[in-house]
Amino acid sequence: MVLSMFMTNTSINGLIGRGSMFVFSSVQFHKLMHIPSDWKTGKLLDLGAGDGMVTKCMDCHFDEVFATEMSSPMRWRLEKQGYKLLGIDEWSDGSKLYDVVSCLNLLDRCDKPLSLLQDIKKSLVPETGRLIVAMVIPFKPYVEFGELSVTK
Repeated sequence: MVLSMFMTNTSINGLIGRGSMFVFSSVQFHKLMHIPSDWKTGKLLDLGAGDGMVTKCMDCHFDEVFATEMSSPMRWRLEKQGYKLLGIDEWSDGSKLYDVVSCLNLLDRCDKPLSLLQDIKKSLVPETGRLIVAMVIPFKPYVEFGELSVTK
């Protein structure tokens, strides 16, 4: 495809409206978190939120929803849905603590997964903050952005 000469696969998918991810439904989110459907808390941060389809399963439970995403077309989709976009380094600068951080199918897509996990730990509300992690197994890095671009 001609676009792949100057765009990542994620950006191509965002541009043409493909690439939505299914990790869990709203009902499955309730079960995973052991929460009732009317549960509500402060801040959600969805790291690598893609087009926001999974974020949508969680957003009604939070007063504020923040997202990060590297792909410009995906960022546009997130903004269109009203999510507050943060820069890739902005979310972990210590200015905000999050009640829930979701890191869904992202650890194999970033160049420094251990650093990412350390930053998440520092960004969670102490004692009550929750991290939701989903990871494709077997672990097979596919890094489109960063120091170690590995896409094979």
